[in-house]
Amino acid sequence: MSHAKALGSAVLVAVVVMSASLLGCGAAPYVEAEGSRGARGAPEMPETPPGYAAGEPAVVVVLQEPGAEPPTDTWIPEEPREGNPLAQVRAWRGDYDCPQGNTEMTLHILGVRGNHLSALFAFHHVPTGVEGRYLMAGRFDPETYRVTLTPGAWIVQPEDYVSVGMQGDLSEDGSLFAGRMDHPLCGAFRLRPAR
Repeated sequence: MSHAKALGSAVLVAVVVMSASLLGCGAAPYVEAEGSRGARGAPEMPETPPGYAAGEPAVVVVLQEPGAEPPTDTWIPEEPREGNPLAQVRAWRGDYDCPQGNTEMTLHILGVRGNHLSALFAFHHVPTGVEGRYLMAGRFDPETYRVTLTPGAWIVQPEDYVSVGMQGDLSEDGSLFAGRMDHPLCGAFRLRPAR
C-alpha cells in the first residue's frame, strides 16, 4: 500500500504516482507546479521519496504555503440533472384531442433504462364509452426534457381506432408533460402525475 508523511501545517494535496510497469502505460494523473515542465514540455516527475524503492507505488505530497493565492481556475461543473424523471413518476393522467373528441388517458411507465422507456397508453372516450390500450416505446432527451413515444402492439383495440405516437416536453419540476399527438387529425395532450 502507499505511504505518506504529514509535513507541518501546510495545506496538503496528495497525488498517487504509480509505476509505468504496474499499469502497462504512462504515468498516472499528476499535479504540476508552475514552471515544472521539462525540455520537451512534459512534466518532470519528482524524485523517488526517501525510504521508497524506485518504481514502487507512492504518494507524492505537493505543498502549498499557507495563505498562498488560490488557483485562478476554480471552475466546478454544474450538478447533473438526476436521471430520467419518468423513472420517478410511473403514471401520468390527463387528456388528448383526436377525431373522436377529447379523450381521457393514462400513460403508465412500465420500464426505464437510461433515456429509453416503455409505456402503456390507456384511453377512455367518455361520450361513447370506448376504451383501449397499447404499448409504446420511447426516448427521453435529458438536455431538452423532450419525450418521443412511438406506438407498439395493441392490448385492447377498439373498432376503427389506430394507435398514435406522441411528442412532448416535461416541465423541469415534473408537474406537467404536454405536447402533440403524432397524427395529422389529432391535437394536443396534457398529462399530470397521477396521485
